[in-house]
Amino acid sequence: MEDFQNEYKIEEPTDNFQVANTQPIEPVRRDRSSARWTWLFASILGAALIIAVAVIQATYLRTNREIPELPPSRATTPISTPSPAELSNSFREITKAIKPSVVYIENTGTRRGDEQSEFGLPFPGRPRRESSAGSGFIVTQDGYILTNNHVVENATRLEVTLSDNKKLPARVIGRDKETDLAVIRIESSGLPIAVLGDSDDVQQGDWVLALGSPFGFQQTLTAGIVSATGREFPGSQFSRYIQTDASINPGNSGGPLINMSGEVIGINTMIISEPRFGGGGGNVGIGFAIASNTAREVFAKLVRDGKVSRGYLGVFVIELDAPKAQSLGLEPGSGVLVSDVPSDNSPAGKAGLRSGDVITAFDGKSVRLPRELTNAVASLPVGKSVRVDFVREGKNESVTVELAERTEEVLNARRSQPVPPEQQGEAEPGRLGLFAQTVTPEKAQELKLRVASGAVVVFVQPGSPAAEAGLLHGDIIHRLGRTEIKSADDLTAASKTLKEGEKIAVQIERNGQLVWLNLTLE
Repeated sequence: MEDFQNEYKIEEPTDNFQVANTQPIEPVRRDRSSARWTWLFASILGAALIIAVAVIQATYLRTNREIPELPPSRATTPISTPSPAELSNSFREITKAIKPSVVYIENTGTRRGDEQSEFGLPFPGRPRRESSAGSGFIVTQDGYILTNNHVVENATRLEVTLSDNKKLPARVIGRDKETDLAVIRIESSGLPIAVLGDSDDVQQGDWVLALGSPFGFQQTLTAGIVSATGREFPGSQFSRYIQTDASINPGNSGGPLINMSGEVIGINTMIISEPRFGGGGGNVGIGFAIASNTAREVFAKLVRDGKVSRGYLGVFVIELDAPKAQSLGLEPGSGVLVSDVPSDNSPAGKAGLRSGDVITAFDGKSVRLPRELTNAVASLPVGKSVRVDFVREGKNESVTVELAERTEEVLNARRSQPVPPEQQGEAEPGRLGLFAQTVTPEKAQELKLRVASGAVVVFVQPGSPAAEAGLLHGDIIHRLGRTEIKSADDLTAASKTLKEGEKIAVQIERNGQLVWLNLTLE
């Protein structure tokens, strides 16, 4: 043991033992700035990895996704189309067959207004003499000719030029303003005629020819196709037009639109033109012809009676769309909405029909569109008693109506009322964007309002829901949705219950007529 201690020089501790230069041990401190940078770097690296994985996955899906295959072309039977020479020959043969029946009509007539002297000064009480011209075609060997009403309207003298340049006087047999058709006659016999075809067989894409006298250039032939069938226009309740791109210009009116069988399938009547140099433009490839089946029906009535008598119910109806149907608690398209009954003496007025009724059936047949009702009424004879089924305030009802004659006076009857002056009880513009005032009983009587209460519109803010709906200064609001409006306060209260984006029907009275508008609250 001693040797071990000596070898390794182990010393015994003494009482005076001291540790030299000793310091207290301090805890290790981290560099906070370094830790933040480490965390930021790790976050960026993680985000980059996520984006890289997403890009790789998207690329993989895009390049490896299953692409749907388009169906193969259908095997079709080759269509035998005529060569240009064959088509030309067809045009020639059809023209030779139809041309002798096409005529040029000159109309010397009078129009309302004072005749003017060469200095532009009027001769009071003397009507103006005007001349116009158009086309037509012979349909019977004894001289009956079909043309447009507007070609022979107001005529005091008619002269017809045949294809051989022979001129003959003509007289009007009958006119129908609503279809713009007329029948005139020349005294002759053994004349060449054109044959009316079946316009129901006409299809989009069919070749057609137009023959007439555009701008006075007689016997002008143009060719095109049927662009569309069944075209409708406001005010033409009894005609559905054939649209064609065959060139039609002023002077073509009344001339035939011919199919490739040499039959007349339409009577050229109007065009869409582009105004140029301050006047009416020429053809732009959009022309319209009255269907031959309509002409055939009208021709028989004009020759027999000199006019076309149509049944008259005496209501204005509009489509029952979603907003109006919702306001009445009905399904859209479940009938047609009676917008107005303009006269208490009309058949509908005498039977008790009124604005807000929804007609669901006429003469036992369901009615879904305004045209369906119009055609059904017009097809029945004057004096016939017909059952009309309708819904009023959620209840199914029916009345019997005796049809009257649809006269021109009835068609043109529109009562014009002055704009109501300011009343008491003005409503704030609010959510609708209009100012309205209460209609007093005295003013309602003075203005002969159809409904003796309501809120009169005195100002419409531009761009507001009311403006977008078409409300105008002077309109009388009678109903907002299902709420009856008897005052400006009623209108304000009812508008506060509407929801954003809600479409609501508004019943108004304008110039003596009850009208329905759709309003969308923004």
